[in-house]
Amino acid sequence: MRDNHRRALTSSIRCFALLLFATTSSSNDGSTYGSDLPRDLQLNFSGQVAWDARSDTLRFVSSGTMPASREDFFWKVPKHVRRIEIDANVTVTGGFRVRYRDKANPLTIAGKNRKTSVIHGTDQSDWTATANIAEADKWRYSAISVIEDAVVHVQNLTSRNPRGYNISGYANDAVIHVERCDLIDSRGGDGNNSDGFAGSSGSTIRHSFISTSDDAIKIYHDITIENVTIEQHRNGAPLQFGWHDENDEADAIIRNLTIRGVSKERRYNMAPLTWENGQHGKRNVTIDGLDVDIEGQVYDESNSSWRPVGLLELKPAKCEFNLSVVNANIGMLEQGIRMTPGKITINKHTLPFATAK
Repeated sequence: MRDNHRRALTSSIRCFALLLFATTSSSNDGSTYGSDLPRDLQLNFSGQVAWDARSDTLRFVSSGTMPASREDFFWKVPKHVRRIEIDANVTVTGGFRVRYRDKANPLTIAGKNRKTSVIHGTDQSDWTATANIAEADKWRYSAISVIEDAVVHVQNLTSRNPRGYNISGYANDAVIHVERCDLIDSRGGDGNNSDGFAGSSGSTIRHSFISTSDDAIKIYHDITIENVTIEQHRNGAPLQFGWHDENDEADAIIRNLTIRGVSKERRYNMAPLTWENGQHGKRNVTIDGLDVDIEGQVYDESNSSWRPVGLLELKPAKCEFNLSVVNANIGMLEQGIRMTPGKITINKHTLPFATAK
């Protein structure tokens, strides 16, 4: 009787072991899945993910969502995660927050397909206003926000309709390199705060497309921009040089920048190159290859009226703005609103400051 019981117990254990083996989330490539993920990843995601401990890579294998709450929607990426991959035809509804990382431990967030590897935020317009997000904190709710010093590479993916900004880092040393990405806001409306890209000194954006309902690229620190196309909607500037009191000196090196005005009403609240506010900042901008196609009107707050859109809207009278452009194709655009002193040369022709309006 005891032998029969022992044999039955042994058989049950074997059956359980076989069942466990059949449902395990390990794979031949060494990745683990689902409930087998290390707890220190602290990831709550409804889709399928895979963890490769050999390369410290987390891969999003199927579409899903982060928790919908205001803060849990954004995964705080652990330091030991070195690479995040989003498979083709996978949409991750959520966001990524990057905290301090040593420069020897950069993070890469990459898609397998630029068009179908997607980080999605919300289809709700004005999310930041509805959620009562303070103006100074809206960038923290980006699809990818580098909230502490770190080096982050973002490659080959689409950011669509983020809750706040698309890709941003406002920490002192948040260096972000964006390449082959689409940053898109397709919701419509002018209050989505879906700014495109901002990073600290040394950041770069290359071979990318931006079409948002707010500023496309913020040039508050040294930056390199190469082979970028921007669609300018009614709200926001393609290049924004200062909105509050960003008063440092910044150098921008730009190659092959295309700007297209797409407002159906042909009305814009800013010019393609805009500097709203500042007290003693300086911007030095060098562009080789500038193609601007925009027609219509820009709103002039100083006169509370609409006026023909120009290339520039430079308002801070105590700052300095120097611009040198070669290989420019700007059509019949006038220089626009220019109250900021400095030297502006386009195709070797220096624009007079005294006649700027």
